[in-house]
Amino acid sequence: MEVHASREVYFKRLRADPYGFNNPAYDWKQDTRFALAVGAFYGLVLAVTFGMVQASVLPAFNPATLPYFGAALCLLLLGKTLFAWMVLRWSIKINYVRKLGLRPWKKMIAFVVPLLITQGQSVVTDWIVLFSIQGLSGLLTESYAVRRRVKLFAYAYVSWDRIEDRPYSMRYDQIEDILRFAIYLPFMILFGKNSAIVLIPNLVNQFADGLAEPIGLRFGKHQYRTRAVWYNGKFWAGNFVRSLEGSATVLIVTLLILLFYASYFTPFQYMVALAVIPVAMMVVEAISPHTGDGPMIALTGCSLLLWIQHL
Repeated sequence: MEVHASREVYFKRLRADPYGFNNPAYDWKQDTRFALAVGAFYGLVLAVTFGMVQASVLPAFNPATLPYFGAALCLLLLGKTLFAWMVLRWSIKINYVRKLGLRPWKKMIAFVVPLLITQGQSVVTDWIVLFSIQGLSGLLTESYAVRRRVKLFAYAYVSWDRIEDRPYSMRYDQIEDILRFAIYLPFMILFGKNSAIVLIPNLVNQFADGLAEPIGLRFGKHQYRTRAVWYNGKFWAGNFVRSLEGSATVLIVTLLILLFYASYFTPFQYMVALAVIPVAMMVVEAISPHTGDGPMIALTGCSLLLWIQHL
């Protein structure tokens, strides 16, 4: 995290190699192999899903979601391009535009479109299909092999590609998304699309965790170290920074989110939720590995809400 030692150091390094293509230490072959393997995984998920639809195990996919989903992906690319311009033109750190401008939109497209468009049971099928398509679109626009050849994709990715994560940014993102979706999906199937058991942790993921990093970078004076699950060829490696101020943001925003869901709980359940969930989300975010806090927040939040619902 020495790149954040000062703005001068940060932007000197960014402008010297905005796409990360010129660093000989980066093994981009690993990135390509990962993209091919994960692309095959998404293809398998789609094949199994439509096979289950044909066998009447899952309800049919709703094609009415596709135009809205396609438009949302186009807007995402446009937004990434605009924010990349802001990063390079106005010297705004990638961490800020990524978390404050892009993250909620990017991470929730496949979740929100079926909520708004689909009625009935097919929403689960739509979630799976759109999540897989979005994963594939991420591989096609963010993997090194494609970005190297398509300048628009390389330029747009500047707004998402944190310097400290290179060359693992795309891999971190895909792994976190897959794990988080794998955790949410069973709760979606069991409790439905409007269940607070799913919605509350999702909002914590997007907004509480999303605000923690920029607030920590801007105001964090009490820092502590964390590791990534994988970095520089090693497990539990790297040297990343979080702050107590950023973690406190998770607690406060989680508490605010719960205020909107008071009617979901009985009075006793609500007291327990207010006492337990914000603290739990803060602790989980603090101890999770770098880029691995999303799945941990999802699992902890859904599990605690399920337990509280049965009190």
